[in-house]
Amino acid sequence: MASRSTAAPNAAPNALPKTAVGSIARLLALIAATLTTGLIGGFFYAYACSVSLGLALLSDERYVAAMQAINATVRNGMFAFSFFGALLSLLLALALHARTYRSRRFVLVALACVLYIGGGFMVTLLVNVPMNEELARVGEVGPTALAQVRAEYEGPWNFWNGVRTMFSSLAFLSLIGACLSRPK
Repeated sequence: MASRSTAAPNAAPNALPKTAVGSIARLLALIAATLTTGLIGGFFYAYACSVSLGLALLSDERYVAAMQAINATVRNGMFAFSFFGALLSLLLALALHARTYRSRRFVLVALACVLYIGGGFMVTLLVNVPMNEELARVGEVGPTALAQVRAEYEGPWNFWNGVRTMFSSLAFLSLIGACLSRPK
């Protein structure tokens, strides 16, 4: 008696079933989202708990010069990997988990998207970046003007950095919850 194969006629031998590929893709997207969101949340947190505190000790002239130097160099590949990588991997994870929209994992990924995109990504683009660009235009000015520039920049910038730190950290925690949730 001849044995019959149940595999599709054109399927490669040892090919993964379509459901396994989807599960792997969802898992990898979730891992990427968790990693990049954790990195960017940590980046914002490091500013809040160390960089900003150290900068606060500087004179007005040194503070403005240091922030200008930091802002001029922060747009690099490592920053882009976490800042834009979190956005892209969160959206990918959301799209790949959409078929299980009633699952706890999907809800947590969706929550992480809202938290990071609204409170981390958009705050950076709409508040922190314009403030940084305005600071970059400050040239040689006297001590009184530097004190005024710093007073108008430092407090608000630190506040909004705190906002994006909180939202990015909450997004990261939401993704940890998603990682720990059973897939459906």
